[in-house]
Amino acid sequence: MKISNLGLQAFTQTASNLNITQAAKELGLTQSALSQRIALLESELEVTLFIREPRGLKLTEAGERLLRFASLNQKMEEELLTEFKGSKEELAGSFRLAGYSSVLRSVIIPALAGFLRKNPKVHIDFQSYEMFQLPEILNTARADLIIMDYQWNKKGVAEARLGFEEFVVIESAKHETPHDLYLDHGPLDNATEEFFRQQPRAPKNIRRSFMGDVYGIIDGVQLGLGRAVMSRHLIGDNKHIRILSGYNKYKRPMTLHYFEQPYYSRLMTKVLAELHDQAPRYLE
Repeated sequence: MKISNLGLQAFTQTASNLNITQAAKELGLTQSALSQRIALLESELEVTLFIREPRGLKLTEAGERLLRFASLNQKMEEELLTEFKGSKEELAGSFRLAGYSSVLRSVIIPALAGFLRKNPKVHIDFQSYEMFQLPEILNTARADLIIMDYQWNKKGVAEARLGFEEFVVIESAKHETPHDLYLDHGPLDNATEEFFRQQPRAPKNIRRSFMGDVYGIIDGVQLGLGRAVMSRHLIGDNKHIRILSGYNKYKRPMTLHYFEQPYYSRLMTKVLAELHDQAPRYLE
């Protein structure tokens, strides 16, 4: 038995979007035709690939495995075509890397900049997400590699630690700042809460204000809008910000996550090696 190419295409697009309407539109199909192709594929494989939930579609375990298979096949095909069209020594192709804002711009992109300059035919799609979104990004194959600040410990997912982010409390060096008001990304950002949970003396009451991302937080602190718990490496020699002393050290691991597979493309192998070699220096 062979897996239907039409069925696999319908499944892959739907798994990427997790939305029948959008997937059908991108494939130029009616929703009915798309649903029929997926239903036929499920029947042939004798598995359920999607679960319908109130928030939309969700991949089953079988769906996740099939998506990894499809993604691996696509990468192998891309690498083969690159070798046929060019030199085997020349590195080319595309790679999708997703991470959270406090390391993507300040650590990951600088760490890979030299590699990209040396390999102009390589394209890396850098994507920034909130931490809670990243596992789903990998599960739905919207990224080949994700970077999080904790270990996922998911079966079938390889993990590698690049280093640690050290967190400190900061306030404006120029403006009078409310001592009980802390700036965060958004309601789900738990950096401030986790930091003070590790301290022997935490503020009794903390008010929160949300700034969208780490760079909004830094701007807000500089302007005296509040204090913040922030990665030390993002402060650098910023003269507009003061780091407050008297707190216990608090660190979070910066961890790579990608699916274990029998074959890794040359491009992925090179990207992983470059990250391990270069990223730690930007955390110092």
